Amino acid sequence: MLVCSSKRSSVLKIKSLATGSLFLGLALSLSSSLVHAAPPAVAPDHTLPAVTAAVEAQRVQLDNGEVVVGMRDVGATKFVTGKILINESPERVWPIMVNPFEFRGRISPRVKKVEVVTDEANLSVMKMTMDTSPLPFLPQLSYTVESRYEKTEKGGHIEFRRVGGMIRDFRGYWDMAPADGGAKTELTYSMYIDPGFFVPQFIVREGVKGELPRTLTALRKRIKGVYEGEERPERQTIVAANLSAHHSVH
Repeated sequence: MLVCSSKRSSVLKIKSLATGSLFLGLALSLSSSLVHAAPPAVAPDHTLPAVTAAVEAQRVQLDNGEVVVGMRDVGATKFVTGKILINESPERVWPIMVNPFEFRGRISPRVKKVEVVTDEANLSVMKMTMDTSPLPFLPQLSYTVESRYEKTEKGGHIEFRRVGGMIRDFRGYWDMAPADGGAKTELTYSMYIDPGFFVPQFIVREGVKGELPRTLTALRKRIKGVYEGEERPERQTIVAANLSAHHSVH
């Protein structure tokens, strides 16, 4: 009996992990954010060497092409964050990063359908449909996301949140900043998701931590392919992706 119980517990945990990972894939699909993080509190002097060392270590990871995954507390909510360095300027990253049709079936393969409900320069509302395979007992997932955009001279912010559909809650932001004198882009993605059924948050967060690097590296690869002429940019787009008058995608 103990062995059976143990096996049953293991199977349930595996199913929860798989299902949790599936729901995260959708959040990594598109959406963006205009969240302006409050400036960090000034650390006591005795912590400065440790902080400096951590920043330097992160810089080395980014320069080596790695995705740096971490956590960020916003009140009582824990957001998973991912940071990546892209070898193109923010002006060139923005139109691809913001376009949900670039993610559909390409950067995020689970995204099967994008229906634009509202399309304005600083606001979009989209209904997303996600593939749930290889979990046949689940129907295709659909949810509605609202995104708010702010393009700046040096970068950009996008804030997104779920406003309807089959997920209880998910929200977060993209933050884009220039690096290496503006020749590169440091891109940060932060998100929180509550699927709406019993999957412990620590399992959901672990699923996000695993999915997030795949999405960010796929985005970087797509941007590289477009600007090196190996791939064509997606023709279908939204107004917010064209906020910059100076980007050049041919």
